[in-house]
Amino acid sequence: MKSRLGTAVIAAAALGFFFYSPLGAETDGLVLKTAPYCSVWWAPGATKIKRTDPLPLRRSETVVIRAAKNEYEPYQIVLVPGKAAAKVRVEAGPLRQDSGAEISAANVAVARVAYVTVKQPTDAYGAVGDWPDPLPPYDGPFAATGGENSPLWITVFVPPTARAGDYRGSVTISSEEWPAAVVVPVRLHVWDFALPATPSIRSSFGLVASDIKAYHNLTTREELEEVHNLYLENFRAHRVAPTSFADLYPIDVRFSGIAWRGGEFVTAPVHGGRRALKIVDENPGEAVEARSADPVSVAAGVPYRLAWWARTEKDGQDYTVFLQPLDGRSEPVHRLNLVKVVKGSAEWKEERLDVPAYPPEVRSVVLRLFPAFRDERGTSTGTAWFDDVSFAAAVGGPNLVPGGDFEMDMDGMSVETDFREFDRGARHVLDDLGFNAFDLSVKGLGTGSFYSSQEGIFGGFRQGTPEYDHLLSMHLGQVQEHLAANGWLGKEYIYWFDEPDPKDYPFVREGMLNIRKNASKLTRFITEHRPGPDIMDVSEVGCTIFHRVDPAVVARLAPRGREFWSYLCTGPKGPWVTLFIDHPAVNMRIWLWMSYKYGLKGILVWRANYWSSPTLFPAGVLQNPWEDPMSYTVGYGVPSGQVNYWGNGDGRFLYPPNQNPGQDKTKYLTGPVNSIRWEILREGIEDYEYFKLLEKGVAGAGARAPRAVREAKALLDLPAS
Repeated sequence: MKSRLGTAVIAAAALGFFFYSPLGAETDGLVLKTAPYCSVWWAPGATKIKRTDPLPLRRSETVVIRAAKNEYEPYQIVLVPGKAAAKVRVEAGPLRQDSGAEISAANVAVARVAYVTVKQPTDAYGAVGDWPDPLPPYDGPFAATGGENSPLWITVFVPPTARAGDYRGSVTISSEEWPAAVVVPVRLHVWDFALPATPSIRSSFGLVASDIKAYHNLTTREELEEVHNLYLENFRAHRVAPTSFADLYPIDVRFSGIAWRGGEFVTAPVHGGRRALKIVDENPGEAVEARSADPVSVAAGVPYRLAWWARTEKDGQDYTVFLQPLDGRSEPVHRLNLVKVVKGSAEWKEERLDVPAYPPEVRSVVLRLFPAFRDERGTSTGTAWFDDVSFAAAVGGPNLVPGGDFEMDMDGMSVETDFREFDRGARHVLDDLGFNAFDLSVKGLGTGSFYSSQEGIFGGFRQGTPEYDHLLSMHLGQVQEHLAANGWLGKEYIYWFDEPDPKDYPFVREGMLNIRKNASKLTRFITEHRPGPDIMDVSEVGCTIFHRVDPAVVARLAPRGREFWSYLCTGPKGPWVTLFIDHPAVNMRIWLWMSYKYGLKGILVWRANYWSSPTLFPAGVLQNPWEDPMSYTVGYGVPSGQVNYWGNGDGRFLYPPNQNPGQDKTKYLTGPVNSIRWEILREGIEDYEYFKLLEKGVAGAGARAPRAVREAKALLDLPAS
């Protein structure tokens, strides 16, 4: 115990080795070799090396790195050719002990440091110019410019089974233009302990599958799953959890006792009875509709009549009624479609559609209602109400449309939660890959942010109605039971509202209490940019924007069972810890040191692959993150086409392998390209593990090793500096 704790103390102290030289100070690194044909120096990962940075003043003969078992350790080798070299080759060999123990070359990855051109600084602490960030993997000879830095990014992975002690190896760099190869000696010390397989800190970094599909030029579901899995593997290697996998593997629901899908059942205005159906289309990119839940059977040779009452938000507003026939396999018979576009009225008005007799191939019809003119792109928008819908034989007969008057009995309503797709994703993401956190997307909950909010609608019933409460209670109960049965309960968090202002607190409180009432074991989560006691009592996890974390609040409430995280986004800006490309790389590492100091249990960034803003760029046009590092605003009431800056690299820790997405239509069945910030974030997460291991060592030492315990406690008391 004494020797192991002593080793941990030394390792924790070594975390500061080559930590950070402020911008403007001497170059952080050591010269390995100077020669007319090529000078070579090396630097730690948390150093952003500009193309024109001068050679460091200090010298060394060997690259020296240290790591625990099951840890990744990066460093940079910087080439400065005397003149242009057309074909530079790199070979990283294995690392060996004198005893013969080896870390194979397969555990040593080589990447090139690429640059992006910052044209608009993030803030006063940023600057225009070329900034290092993408790390495309080395895939063969490359050209190096004479007189400029050409950094290589080397990452050594120490397997969990590696033997502790000192290893030696080398990296060989050559070019046909040089008289000799440059051999860089590398010395690695492996500490006699291992980092845990499951991270001690939880995380949430958004990963959107649709952007992967667009930038990789994927066309099939199978291709998307294959590439998406490579991104997940990358996340796991960086000890970071994706926010959610619901976009590929959603939880679905099936209602019974509710005869319509889409729209909202309202009590005013109505034509007759207690309810009507309201359909709102506010999306110019989608044709929003409601439809009969089940096809209505028809008989061959019998003419029918469809009748309904409707009103529209505006006089003269077009709406569309669509009767779609289906054959015996429930496939549409398009040639027999019946569509009627009606000029609506702000007052209730009855309309009819005569339906000629169908041939024998038509077995049923589906009734589809659109509140606006239905076109291919769904560009028309509007709101309409429907009531007293009937479909009956023209010669007289009963109404064949179930619930055509929308007077459905709540006692007959139920919901069955379908976990088939969700389970397929969860078994891989949570069981196979071992992620310790995921955003549980619950259908029917409200949503919103400080900018706007929207009440939940579930099964067509709005939040606050008895029917909504009845259905949501069943659904949440089924979700909680299913997570518990599969061992996933406790990894979930329900992140349904973002950054509420005080004006939103009553709405947020109502939603949080609704979750607790119906599923007492599910974890409620909220991001807070205005932290305070007014809302903290109705969530288990509070995630505060980092510069507004109050350590005193954390210290007071954490012992009572509340979990605290922090997040970075477009804020804070410098001089705070930030995530931006044109800020120091070490910010990502400091974030985790301060998280440990403050007692935080998780970190969050809204996206890791935010490569383009659909608000700024027109449909079909993709921003090229390799050429434009700025993240532009999306949503929040910004008009389409307006330029608003969030900051260079906000929400973008990974790059697509396609470096020319506007022109290159190659199908990329490969994973993402890392960034320096992504790598240094992992360094910080690994540092957090060092602190937690040392903390556990102190707790288990008791009265033994008093000197080592004193030293360890001093190291764990991180100074503000």
